[in-house]
Amino acid sequence: MVSPTFAKIQKELNDKYGNVLRQAGKSDPRRLPTEVFNIDWCLRGGFPVNRMILVYGHKSCYKTTMALKVIKSYQSRCNFCFDLISQCNCGGKFEMGDETNPLIISNPMMVVYIDTEHALDEDHAARLGVNVENLQIFDPPHGEAACQYAEQFAQVPEVGLIVVDSLAGLVPEKELEAGYFDKVAQSLRARLIARMYRALITHLRKGSGYPPRVVIALNHLLPNRDGYGDILPGGETQKYLSGVAIRLQTTRKQYITLTKKGEEVVEEDDDGEGKTRKDPTEEETKIRRQPVRFVIEHSKVSHDLIRGEFEVFLGEENGIKFGDTDDFRTVFLRANKIGTIEKNGKSSWVFEGKEYDSFRSMRDLWVNDRVAYERAKKAVIRSVVQDK
Repeated sequence: MVSPTFAKIQKELNDKYGNVLRQAGKSDPRRLPTEVFNIDWCLRGGFPVNRMILVYGHKSCYKTTMALKVIKSYQSRCNFCFDLISQCNCGGKFEMGDETNPLIISNPMMVVYIDTEHALDEDHAARLGVNVENLQIFDPPHGEAACQYAEQFAQVPEVGLIVVDSLAGLVPEKELEAGYFDKVAQSLRARLIARMYRALITHLRKGSGYPPRVVIALNHLLPNRDGYGDILPGGETQKYLSGVAIRLQTTRKQYITLTKKGEEVVEEDDDGEGKTRKDPTEEETKIRRQPVRFVIEHSKVSHDLIRGEFEVFLGEENGIKFGDTDDFRTVFLRANKIGTIEKNGKSSWVFEGKEYDSFRSMRDLWVNDRVAYERAKKAVIRSVVQDK
């Protein structure tokens, strides 16, 4: 029961700011898979929609590659229900507006990549599976322009995914125009990032009347001047304003060299960390892999401070491409743990009533039948949601 005083104040505020009351039970359960199943498993399916996502870490720790893999996932799915296009039941259309001004948005929606570092290689993106022809890449001249691009495109209903690479490359215009020996105002970048975040959050809040949207921001950790700790360019505020903040870190270095015959040879510089686990799939492939650790340092859709690890393949084999992660193995092990995949005897595995003699044969099935692979993934994710 609402009191008359409360109703009066609410009416006055609604007349001034519009109706901002959130209805109970209106949280959006949809998730955009990241192509890294361990992260999807922790986030109950992937990146939440209508949220800011922050991915940061040191150099060469899979940040840009992960963003490109998310774009690949977005382009291969229905942009409204995030199921595979062959499994889509929503019709691939979104209606918004009213009878006098209707707007029907059809699948696929646009993907905007704001490259503040001017370093994105389209050939590398295509090698990772991104449809570059449907990717809108922008090279803004300075930080203010990049923020304005992101803010304006977030208001366009036809844009469903925005990637800002990176926040460390948001150089204010005043800093670019200043001389090398001129003193510029401090914290310009931090204020710029905070202003962009608050503007984007305001636009993403209109999720009920807009198609689902996701904004991903990448950032680099830099060493502190005194040599202790790391600095996150733009300050810690971006972590807490993000719906999900993920830190990536490589566990050991891998160096790729070319022999005289043109063959790729991978040399490891192992620091003693990241020991390989023994499991039924360990001997199934000989491709070199780069272990990457992640920490979900902040999340508004799952538990915080969740640690995990995944591996990135540095070569190509049957069904495996450069840059892919060990998702098939991870899904296999987790499905075996919850009983979706059972062991029959000593050398065979049962999945959906059919027997497979090894993990490799089941992986070949999943490579050729993405629908069966999606069913296995959803079964594992569903078990996590029910447990929590």
